[in-house]
Amino acid sequence: MDGEPEALSDTATNCNLASASETLSDNNQAKLDSLEKKAVHLRLVLEKDFKAADIKWSLFVAAAFSFRYESCLRPFPPAFLKNGVKDMDELLSVITDVPALDLVLQQLDNLDNLSNISDIIDLLFYVLVRLKEPTLKTVPAEVHDSVLANAHSTLSAPKPQYIFQVASSCKSTAETKWKELSKNHHIFYAYHGNRLENFYTILNFGLQQHLNKNTLLGNGVYLSPELNISLPYSHGGFGWGASCIGGHLSCIAMCEVIDAPEGINYQKPVSNEGDGIYEDDKSKLLTEQSGDGQMTQYIVTNCDLVRVRYMLVYAKQPASMRFPTASVNRNVGGLRQWLARHKLFSILLGYGLMLATIGFANNQPIHYYYKILLKKLDIAYSTVKV
Repeated sequence: MDGEPEALSDTATNCNLASASETLSDNNQAKLDSLEKKAVHLRLVLEKDFKAADIKWSLFVAAAFSFRYESCLRPFPPAFLKNGVKDMDELLSVITDVPALDLVLQQLDNLDNLSNISDIIDLLFYVLVRLKEPTLKTVPAEVHDSVLANAHSTLSAPKPQYIFQVASSCKSTAETKWKELSKNHHIFYAYHGNRLENFYTILNFGLQQHLNKNTLLGNGVYLSPELNISLPYSHGGFGWGASCIGGHLSCIAMCEVIDAPEGINYQKPVSNEGDGIYEDDKSKLLTEQSGDGQMTQYIVTNCDLVRVRYMLVYAKQPASMRFPTASVNRNVGGLRQWLARHKLFSILLGYGLMLATIGFANNQPIHYYYKILLKKLDIAYSTVKV
């Protein structure tokens, strides 16, 4: 409240208290109305494409928990900026409190409970609704082959578990610029592998040279028409533990590229004999050494020529489901399945048992009591036998 109530008359004090109470009530009501609107939008997004929302949130979580969050976590949630300083402790605390998204859906139905999870709703709203460009759409499994065929790969490669279409509105500045640059140029598809924690920024700002650590053949964004060439660069990482897709993910960007001579650099192939002979190629392709001499990699120096169209996701499925389908399945395997799900604990337990065994074997007092125990057992056995 404003002012000091004890310095005012009783009438003035009561008026002030009533006014402050009404203001507080209005503020709470306004916050609740805002939360309800955010809850409605969140529900729509989650019900429209649950897996797309899950992977988008997982990429945000991976960026937030990266030690390189300064470059990976862009854009940064403005609610966690305090006087221009990123409050990572508070952000990570809220992320940790977020339950599985199907449980979030259930909680959104309870309007009386919205104020208790307001921080969670605000953060999910920012990532899944406020950052609406670009949008992600789950590609059905039966269409995966036709999507991958756009790159005209000739070498076999592992198929991704999930493919998400990355779409931007026609009015977006980057999309408009890309379409303008693409006039009178050949368009082709190529893959780009990168660390998992970089994909949150890649989706929001496109491919950037500073996120590419591979500078062996020059500065730029490295692409390849061969999926298996890009796969080694898609370093896997831990996303979100409650994800329905998987906690350990790796991603590949499938890009549409404008073949503009001024934007794609290339290095001509060197012969195996090391004679340094180079050959021209009008497509500006960077060639790596390969047995069949195929063009396998490009270096794009103008990022405006590249647009991410699909995101390929390789996921390790959760070791156990939260909701088993049958109680019988939970009991099969018993201890063996439990140890398999808790590998780190199993290793530590085994190591501890090994140390304990070594300690017992070299401990003289234990040997003494062990011999006494054996003697007593022998006497007891003899007595019983008689």
